Amino acid sequence: MRSGDIGHTDVDGWFYFDYRKGGGIRHNGDFVNTGFVEKAIAEIPAVTDVFVYGIEAASGAPGEKDVVAAIVVRDPDAFSPDEVFAACREALEANFVPSYLQVVREIPKTASEKPQERFLLAAFSRDAGNVFASGR
Repeated sequence: MRSGDIGHTDVDGWFYFDYRKGGGIRHNGDFVNTGFVEKAIAEIPAVTDVFVYGIEAASGAPGEKDVVAAIVVRDPDAFSPDEVFAACREALEANFVPSYLQVVREIPKTASEKPQERFLLAAFSRDAGNVFASGR
């Protein structure tokens, strides 16, 4: 059986879970916990829904991904990507701050409410009008 789980053992023989292969986002050498990023963004009053995923890194570094936060905003006319990025910089480690915000009308989900990343990936373009890059 191949679950895709990646782990290690310590000197005493204890097993530790590190991450699931293919499920993590490696950004600048760190593994990004998408749950931390989603929680930080979900606490921003202007955001009503969020899903974080990775895309191939613009740097082209093998195994690296850029972090994308797909968000649904309460009022598109009053939305400020700078405010979202600033809140992320305040609440998160530097490598966890999304590289991009992708504003969408809704997060595509299955009947059981699991986000469908493939549709967001298909709709993502770095130069699209609904995608905002971090000004790191």
